[in-house]
Amino acid sequence: MPHRSRYLFICTNRRPDGHPKGSCAEKGSEALVDALKKALAARGVANVVRACASGCLDLCEIGASVVQEPEHVAYGHVTLADVDAIADAAASGHVVERLVVYPPGGPRGDAPLETKA
Repeated sequence: MPHRSRYLFICTNRRPDGHPKGSCAEKGSEALVDALKKALAARGVANVVRACASGCLDLCEIGASVVQEPEHVAYGHVTLADVDAIADAAASGHVVERLVVYPPGGPRGDAPLETKA
């Protein structure tokens, strides 16, 4: 089994249409899986970075969501337009700051779950 140094987990959870929490799949995450795999392969790093479809990451309110490990960061409101930036960052061991979603309490402990402004 190959071991990668970095993983991108893309939530593809789907809830029924109209569910109050929404779902990443209804926000386009299923297309993100294929696009990220292709982007990583095009950069020649698919043997180092793996894009994986995931079940619920419990980030429904900010879907489509992607978690990058081992950096342990969550990206929110991800679209196909973000694929190149995510692939470039993952390939180089960096983070796409504009997509990072902070946990409740925020980076300073005083803000709700939100993306960086």
